[in-house]
Amino acid sequence: MKRLLYFFSILIIIIATGCSRTPKDGTHTITICTTTDLHGAYFDSLYNEEARLSSLANVSTYIKQLRSKGIKPVLIDVGDNLQGDNAAYYCNFVDTVSEHVFARAAGYIGYDAIVVGNHDIEAGHQVYDRFKEGKIPYLAANAIVEGSNEVPYFEPYTIVTRKGVRIAIIGMTNANIKSWLSEELWSGIDFIQISDIAQDWVDLVIEKESPHIVILACHTGYGHGAPDIENEALYLASGIRGIDLVLSGHDHRPFADTIENPAGNVLLINAGSRAALLGQAIFELEFSGGEVVSKRVTSRLIPMADVEPDPRYTDRFKKDFKAVYEFANREIGTIAEEIYLADAIAGPSSYIDLLHKVQLDATGADISITAPLSSRGIIPAGVIRYQDLVLLYGYENSLFVVELTGKQIKNYLEYSYYNWVNGIGPSYNYDSADGIIYSVKKSAPRGSMVEIISMKDGSQFDMTATYKVAMNSYRASGGGNLLEQGAGVNPDSLPIISRYGDIRSLIGDYISKEGIIVPVTPSNWSFVK
Repeated sequence: MKRLLYFFSILIIIIATGCSRTPKDGTHTITICTTTDLHGAYFDSLYNEEARLSSLANVSTYIKQLRSKGIKPVLIDVGDNLQGDNAAYYCNFVDTVSEHVFARAAGYIGYDAIVVGNHDIEAGHQVYDRFKEGKIPYLAANAIVEGSNEVPYFEPYTIVTRKGVRIAIIGMTNANIKSWLSEELWSGIDFIQISDIAQDWVDLVIEKESPHIVILACHTGYGHGAPDIENEALYLASGIRGIDLVLSGHDHRPFADTIENPAGNVLLINAGSRAALLGQAIFELEFSGGEVVSKRVTSRLIPMADVEPDPRYTDRFKKDFKAVYEFANREIGTIAEEIYLADAIAGPSSYIDLLHKVQLDATGADISITAPLSSRGIIPAGVIRYQDLVLLYGYENSLFVVELTGKQIKNYLEYSYYNWVNGIGPSYNYDSADGIIYSVKKSAPRGSMVEIISMKDGSQFDMTATYKVAMNSYRASGGGNLLEQGAGVNPDSLPIISRYGDIRSLIGDYISKEGIIVPVTPSNWSFVK
């Protein structure tokens, strides 16, 4: 708390307080609406002729419907908006001059606050720093200036007023960012675990601002009711004093229910992902003598598929859609046969073979390590367009070349395949390797599953030798714990030899160079009984 008070002594926060009059005695109804994890769902299209999807166009209609009834909702997004779709990619890395379409769309719809998500940091300083300077409060109280006395890098909170009712929105981002992203993306920022700092911020905001409703909006998953650096929404809702509502995200797990809290029950809402749902909380506050004497709250998750897209929103952003559509539909090559992404979960697959070829071709590394980032869908035979690359590689990971010893590579693969065979964790942590010949014995005990026979060219694989290994930035930063718990390597001390561009673009470059891709199921490794 002392550090937060120090922060307030050196920095004046500009807060949108609106009208500061005291609410009249009687019942006041406040509507809170929330989205989260939009992942680029700015437009209701996959940029082809397939069925339309829910998007911010549907959200715009719903919010307008509320306003037409005299309801002015407080609208909050809980992060991860700047990654996951070609619209986000185009605005982040292609058209870097125009104001970002999400900033303009959020302004048009009338968002009151946006929380920083981990994938928003993945877009890089050149993208999220522009949001930091934007008109809509961009919140993350637990993202602090590196080396400071916990001075927030982004705005920590904002105050919104509706008919004299003061609503505090305290934002927090996911604190595990450094384990997933390479340093150049978050340089100058440290991240504090939400549960370590949330109570201090709530207490301070209540003391300084005297809000009538306190919202803790955190880009964190549901969790298991205990402190956790990545997923602790349930823990926050059940233990933080002085809050009325926790808005969460990150794990794409829709949820809306009341959580028991010793200081008074707290509502927890997660609106899922990609604008499929909109979360809504309706507070009824009874005022007497200028004080809140009772609070009642109801909640629901509203399917946006039941709401028509806003034609005025669509018209307003039609030029942006056209630019993204043309970008996404550029032909980059041809594929001779279908690629079934689900094959990558069963064993060697043409999907993962393509990723390995791209990584080895781009880097000249000795060994490539990668995992399936998509486990559903088909890349059909025929022309490949840039839009197809989002299905092949849905994240903006960059490509690294690192140094690992033969023993570290073997231990790394042991950890990966133990989890893979036993269905532990998500499939995007099921790494395989190219550049070596090996087998995986499913029935063998942990630590003895992987037998590395040789390098792919037939030369000896040496446990004591050092090899150049191509892997994505998520993995090189410690994502999935394969380096630390598998190879026994602290990601902070991992020797990084070189860095390349984002892997999705490298895939596009490789396909364009080759012209025709003939999918091949690799034979350098296999599962054995």
